[in-house]
Amino acid sequence: MSVTETIKNRRATPPRLFSKKALSKTSIEALLESANWAPNHKKTEPWRFKVYEAEAKAKLAVGARNILLHKQQEGYPVALEKIEKFASTLERVPVVIAVILQRDTAERIPEWEEVAAVSMAVQNMWLTATELNLAAFWATPAFTELFDELLELGEHQKSLGFFYAGEVMMDYPSPGRGDLDKKVEWKH
Repeated sequence: MSVTETIKNRRATPPRLFSKKALSKTSIEALLESANWAPNHKKTEPWRFKVYEAEAKAKLAVGARNILLHKQQEGYPVALEKIEKFASTLERVPVVIAVILQRDTAERIPEWEEVAAVSMAVQNMWLTATELNLAAFWATPAFTELFDELLELGEHQKSLGFFYAGEVMMDYPSPGRGDLDKKVEWKH
């Protein structure tokens, strides 16, 4: 498959369409190795990942549910249905990879550029998942900011969501894309 074909075949597969079968360590390492080759300025390599499987993933789900329920009682605006859907997704998918920004402590470049580099690392994982015929989904809920302690984030780190990976239980169709001509303005 060409790079262009891989890009066009990439899907944000809903986690409910993931098989519950565990992924091999080799597959997970292939995703992470691809992420490590994302472009970035000043060699900051701002991506960090925490891989949750099996018991660690179950503990993550329980911790996230408890934090969200507690914050909801304090008035944080998150619906119970959203809490349960998020926690049950963590429990259900085979692999959860926490996506973390490690900010350059010298702040040599703007934070948005480092967020962009982490996003490119995630895109690399996604394209590799496509190449390996795996399902993938990047969840970026607004309440991710509440999980710093749960994720054991260090100084200058920020959670940018969770990347779910697993085997495809059923194909998910392409949503397609709008007409490129409506998005490009040519200047000669």
